[in-house]
Amino acid sequence: VFKVVKTGKRQKKAWKRMVTKVTYVGEGFTRLPPKFERFIRPMGLRFKKAHVTHPELRATFCLPMIGVKKNPNSPTYTSLGV
Repeated sequence: VFKVVKTGKRQKKAWKRMVTKVTYVGEGFTRLPPKFERFIRPMGLRFKKAHVTHPELRATFCLPMIGVKKNPNSPTYTSLGV
């Protein structure tokens, strides 16, 4: 799920992580300043809408995300919206 990103003038610091899976973010999501951002969520992997299938109508709708339930794999995944 995470890829190590090296930063600094000589690529010595390796405490940042890039998320390699889809993350669900809310409508009012804003990034931290890059210096203080430990987990980087790429723009292409940030989703604000999800395809939801209605069982009775048998139709699929593209609806905005309300929230992310608890991810049983890790509390870190839940906080990142993985």
